[in-house]
Amino acid sequence: MVHTDYQCPACHGALLDAGLNCSACKAAYAQVKGRPILFRADNDLFSAGDYADAKPDDAAPASRKSSLTGLSVNLSIDRMIPKLLAHLGDQPQTLLVVGGGRQRGWLDPMLKAGAAHRVIYCDVDKWADVDLFCDGHDLPFADGFADVVIQTAVLEHVLYPERVAAEFARVVRPGGFVYSELPFMQQVHEGAYDFTRYTLGGHRRLLNAFEEIETGMVAGPGTALLWAIENFALAFSGGKTARRILKGAVRILFGWIKYFDHLLANKPQAMDGASCTYFMGRRAEMRRSDADIIASYRGQKHIEHI
Repeated sequence: MVHTDYQCPACHGALLDAGLNCSACKAAYAQVKGRPILFRADNDLFSAGDYADAKPDDAAPASRKSSLTGLSVNLSIDRMIPKLLAHLGDQPQTLLVVGGGRQRGWLDPMLKAGAAHRVIYCDVDKWADVDLFCDGHDLPFADGFADVVIQTAVLEHVLYPERVAAEFARVVRPGGFVYSELPFMQQVHEGAYDFTRYTLGGHRRLLNAFEEIETGMVAGPGTALLWAIENFALAFSGGKTARRILKGAVRILFGWIKYFDHLLANKPQAMDGASCTYFMGRRAEMRRSDADIIASYRGQKHIEHI
């Protein structure tokens, strides 16, 4: 029997249900506690053997809520997810969360998982609460498999963001949707797995296979300033205990700064210093032109080269 959800990440051949064996290239894939491990054999960073002891992290689920001791605000997701669902209509849809981490606990209720829609979570993190393990560069899904792809703060951690963005466009059906959050003014926050930052214009360009529905600020200059203060303080300490103390002190003393972002959310001059931006779009037949992306700039540093 052919597996109806997943396909071979190497050749896109059908997987046979009994053992997750590719019917085309004969590659075999393992499972851990019922969760498929779908990485190409030539993947340099991740392999099935790394996931033998995989289990969801016992830590509390990741939260979207801001607190005084948190480092960021999120001005968009509570507002944008209902807008996204409104575009889907009343029919059940398949939503794919790439880089799901530990978001299931709070994201499932927002997405009406089970009751209205089917939500699939994937990640490379073996401690994540996901349905399968895979690499965003080689998503193990058929063309047009999903009605929606959601990623929040993932694309800065991949080696080739353009390739992952192309995978989003491939697995989303024509007319389907993407919701993406991507940092701009943020320091390193995932160690060696931290590679890239994007302005809002760069965010648009990365997802130019999608027609823009709405873009804006997830977190603004206030959050960016708090990140900078914390990382300035941490630059003076290398020990884990000292770093924890410094982090706590900075967040207690300066955590209020991030709340200025609520006042700056709709100010064009604040977008140039945004900590993070969002993009919601619809899968389009024609890619958006670079000239159109440049013309849509919303900050205040207007510069003309011609």
